[in-house]
Amino acid sequence: MRFKRILTSTVIILIPCILGILGMISGGIQTGIWVQNPIFILSCAIAAFAVGRFGIRIKATAVVMASILLIGATWLGPDISGVHRWLRVPGISFNAAAVVLPACIVALTQLADEQRTGWFSCGTAIIAMLLCMQPDASQLLAFALPMTVLLICSQLNRILKWSGAGILTILTVLSWLRGDTLAPVSYTEGILTLLRDQSVLLYIAGILALCVVPAFLIIQGIREERKVWTFLGLYYALMILSTFFGSFPVPFMGYGASPILGYFMMPMASTSLIITNKY
Repeated sequence: MRFKRILTSTVIILIPCILGILGMISGGIQTGIWVQNPIFILSCAIAAFAVGRFGIRIKATAVVMASILLIGATWLGPDISGVHRWLRVPGISFNAAAVVLPACIVALTQLADEQRTGWFSCGTAIIAMLLCMQPDASQLLAFALPMTVLLICSQLNRILKWSGAGILTILTVLSWLRGDTLAPVSYTEGILTLLRDQSVLLYIAGILALCVVPAFLIIQGIREERKVWTFLGLYYALMILSTFFGSFPVPFMGYGASPILGYFMMPMASTSLIITNKY
């Protein structure tokens, strides 16, 4: 079952990837750029299969701590126009939040289900504050809304629930009001514009292709009665929606390894954390 899910997830993500490649080729983007996304997808799928095969176990608290440390580590390097979002390794940069948040949502959902409200509340608050400080309005919105739903449904008392939801809302609003001055890149943030420049039909197909990923996750969550998949679908839906209101990377379709790596961290985290859990 785990292998079937990973295979299905790979096919699903290839749909917007292929539309993005068509847009890049039509827009005259060099081969060395557009060929990277399918290479990232294939590499991550193989890694996800390996994790599923060997049954690697990871504690949910370790995932949350690692997420906090990696997002916080973005301040160790230089900023770009006052923005701290990237971890740099030789030859490539990663958007830390896009990589770790899908697995972190899986871990936080498990902690909430196990009524480990201290870890859940503190982890959620710290990550939201870090995203607000970066700033990354798209990632914060995509993270905060499903976590707000989870917070309200948790075992915390009413005052803590609504005060926590209020804090997440305030941080999200502040992040969007602050914005950033980063210029869009045609084959990352502007990939839908490249498609629109070719034809309206290709543009519409691109939008529909982007909807496939969150729709798949939400449907899986409803069908299997596993709310974590619904939360992940909401996360990606909000990330995609944000690209229409700001200069944010278009996941899976635009150039970039970070959303692809984060997407495959999702089934890997699910396999590692929830392999013996009812949820």
